[in-house]
Amino acid sequence: MRHVKPIGRRQFLRGAAGGSALAVLAACAVPTTSEPADTGEAPAMEPTTVSFWHIWGGVRDEQLKTVLDDFGATHPEIIVEPLLLPNPGYADKIVTALAGDAPDLTMIYTVEFAPAAAQGALQSVDDRLAADDVSSDAWYPGIWDMTQWEGATYGVPFVGNFLQLFYWNMDDYAAAGLDPEAGALVWDDLRHVMSELSTFDDDGNIDHLGFVPGGWGEWMMGTYRNGHDWYGDATPDGIAIDHPLSQEALEFVVDLYARGGGWDSVGAALEGWGNQQLGNPMIAGVASSIRSGIFTVNVINNQNPDLPYKLGKYPHGPNGEHLDLIQACWNMVIPTNAQNPDAAWTLAKYLSHGEGHLKFMVEIQGRPAMIRDYNMAPHDAKAREVNPYWDDALEVLNGTQVSLPVSDKLGAAQNILREAFERVMLEVDSVGDALSWAQGEVEAIFA
Repeated sequence: MRHVKPIGRRQFLRGAAGGSALAVLAACAVPTTSEPADTGEAPAMEPTTVSFWHIWGGVRDEQLKTVLDDFGATHPEIIVEPLLLPNPGYADKIVTALAGDAPDLTMIYTVEFAPAAAQGALQSVDDRLAADDVSSDAWYPGIWDMTQWEGATYGVPFVGNFLQLFYWNMDDYAAAGLDPEAGALVWDDLRHVMSELSTFDDDGNIDHLGFVPGGWGEWMMGTYRNGHDWYGDATPDGIAIDHPLSQEALEFVVDLYARGGGWDSVGAALEGWGNQQLGNPMIAGVASSIRSGIFTVNVINNQNPDLPYKLGKYPHGPNGEHLDLIQACWNMVIPTNAQNPDAAWTLAKYLSHGEGHLKFMVEIQGRPAMIRDYNMAPHDAKAREVNPYWDDALEVLNGTQVSLPVSDKLGAAQNILREAFERVMLEVDSVGDALSWAQGEVEAIFA
């Protein structure tokens, strides 16, 4: 949807009920005229039902069900009831549920994770990790950091948003005079692609985009790929929004939109194309390149396996240092109000640390696991069969240097940056004025 006014995340519902004790119901035998024979066997226990909320839409929903079926076969004492959440749009449902009728286990994104942990809506899992001898060393450090709040662990990583890759159609790039094997390496390459490969109909509407810009997120990615960190140590003195490298990145994104027909035209095209994750414009043939996660390899395999594409790092700016960013993480968390936390933990371990994680991430989707060992031989054999760019993805993953802060203030700060970006695109503010305003607002948030 284009030009949606920035809306601050509703204040997280306070007063969430503490974790209530699970009621234990004793089964009572119906009186009969004769005693049943004593078989000497304990009565069968009723299985525990675990409600599990997730965001794995499209083909990934069926892939997850395959993994959950495997879990059920090895854990007959647990029945999993999965619920696919809308994404985008999942946050309001999660925030509301955490303060009331919460699921037993849910995926939650970093922006919502920190406020939930801060307000006591999530259970710490430190004791569970220690009891099961599960070490944080199994995960990549930057991803593990996304599970921490004030020195305690409130979840386990399921998937990190830290593989922001650049995908391009090799045939289109060859037609634009670029090396189809190398793609776009620097910002000027991407400017060239946007100018040469974007086409319009007689009414000026976009037929095809050279690159699909991602709104204010393009500015964020550009800033870090220009060697600059917005948040520093997440203190007022560390905030650096109004900075020459950040300004350079914003001006670059403004230029990209202009070469693609402008903010309104690009917004109308993207709205018409629909969900950018599942209805990917490059896969559909209406764009030549995109910025997306490694999951897109899985989508291509299922939707357009003959697509002549490659992937690599997002083009960088003219500054000498280029930072690869961990934007966030989808954590598996047990709400304070969960009815069946023990069974939920068993499922969380399976999907985030055990065989379920290996199968779902590496073997089925061909995307790197959050568990480092699963990305190495012999575990990576099936991944290499389904992902021809496995080594490229690992190179980006292993080079990731910086992450956004895990803070209950991050969501408010990101909303300010989104608003600053839109004020520039709508020509309400100049780039300089927008950056100055955003700097003051974000400093105040972190004060």
